[in-house]
Amino acid sequence: MIITDSMTWFVSIILALSLLLRVGLLDKVPAELFGDEIDVGYQAYSLLKTGKDLYGQVLPTYIHSLSEWRAPLLMYATVPTIALFGPNEWGVRLPEAIFGSLAPIILFLLVIETFKNWKLKIGICASLALALMPWHIWYSRAAFETVLMLDLAMLGALLFLKKRFTLSALSLVLAMYTYSTATLFIPLWLIFLHFYTRTRPKVIYLLLLAATLTPLLFNTISGRAGARFELLSVFNSSDIFKNQLMRKDDALVPSIWHNKFEYSARAFFNNYLRAFSTDFLFIRGDPVFRHSPQVTGQLLPLSAPFVVLGVWYLAKRKQWLWFIWLLLAPIPSALTADGGYHATRLFFMIPPLAVAMGAGFLQLKRSLAIILLVLFTINFVWVGHYYLVHYPKESSVWWHVGYKEVLTKLAVIAPDYSRVFINNTYEPSLERFLFWTKYSPALFQKNFVIDKSQAEVVPNYNGFSLDGKYYFGNFSKTDYRSYLIPGSLYLISQRDNVDGDWDWRVSPPDTITVLATSTNLSNQPLFYLVTRK
Repeated sequence: MIITDSMTWFVSIILALSLLLRVGLLDKVPAELFGDEIDVGYQAYSLLKTGKDLYGQVLPTYIHSLSEWRAPLLMYATVPTIALFGPNEWGVRLPEAIFGSLAPIILFLLVIETFKNWKLKIGICASLALALMPWHIWYSRAAFETVLMLDLAMLGALLFLKKRFTLSALSLVLAMYTYSTATLFIPLWLIFLHFYTRTRPKVIYLLLLAATLTPLLFNTISGRAGARFELLSVFNSSDIFKNQLMRKDDALVPSIWHNKFEYSARAFFNNYLRAFSTDFLFIRGDPVFRHSPQVTGQLLPLSAPFVVLGVWYLAKRKQWLWFIWLLLAPIPSALTADGGYHATRLFFMIPPLAVAMGAGFLQLKRSLAIILLVLFTINFVWVGHYYLVHYPKESSVWWHVGYKEVLTKLAVIAPDYSRVFINNTYEPSLERFLFWTKYSPALFQKNFVIDKSQAEVVPNYNGFSLDGKYYFGNFSKTDYRSYLIPGSLYLISQRDNVDGDWDWRVSPPDTITVLATSTNLSNQPLFYLVTRK
């Protein structure tokens, strides 16, 4: 299709709007980097400085984090911005903000390729719907791998339809190295694309798929790629065993009515249907505060009429590519125990929902469309106001506010002390310490031994040590203040180490000097840096 000046103008405006919504105030909202973002940032910092991940693997195809194995592509993609900005919010979040801003453009090109009638209008409306979709905006403003994954999946589909099979295979396989749900969705999607286009795969295409998938298959077989799924799978849920207790109350062949398959199948279908529920899509969204502000669904309520009309239009016009995409998208998430409302694992639903919104808008009469569009805009502005003004404060616990302030201060003070003790019970603090103090990855790889707590690693302290100076854990005695070691620095938690709401900024204990404090966005103390007088 010939790209006209008007198309270029519309697409440029959508790109600019998309960038503004995703990049503006990126270092302020969300309020701070949470644990997974810290992991992305420090892994990228380690790759930049040493070419190895945290555990010393050279250019790994799966990255070993402190708590689990993770798909590596986002870490590699974050290396350039970490090199440019350093370990901070911009270095960690900017890649996903850029990838998120490009998503509406990829979707526009994909719609142009799939529709015969109204393709320009539907392409523009779908692209705009994605640019303004709260679900996609929230995820693009933090280091969630799913944003890059979705770009690669859409780009792979576009290249496939253009018969650029080698590049398509590369893009789709790279999506599988980004986030775990892609390892199931992408094969299903590839099978559908071959039937949909009646394309026979070429030898070079199959060889490329085999070559690029080999490391992923190795990691799957070794348990690295599938370890987290094993914990979350509906087939291994603890509720299965609770379900078995019903057998005792059932005298009519209990093994038929209450068994692992029965529970797993019921859990899967319940999860699958919840993904299409109005509560998830339009009312409250994901119950996890990081994934949704919960003053609206993953989509705005006023987008519901557009979505319903659009889905009807896709089915009526036999737009099977988008209709089947929407039906396949919830499957990976539905296989996990809490997958019914899990916005991260349901991220593949976004493109067909955006297309449905665009197509549905075009079905309305002009007067009704204008009224709904005005109301949609008011709703969008209100949610945006809440997200920028109120959400950072109300969600601060979910984004682990306080660590940046206290650990950057610790980095300045620590050289004056022989030993530093850091609370590890409020949240796992080791990788936050590494990131905010810019601790040398080479030194970490050399000095790190174990992050499992040991009793009395030093007197009055349970935890583990890094290079003999830094200790992570908590006090073993309730009257710990009497046992503080002179010449040592302590990072202690208001919640775990201070009685009630005693504010040490105002009246510290007689034996303690408070060197620094970090607070939440309500100015309540979270952490203190202290030493013994």
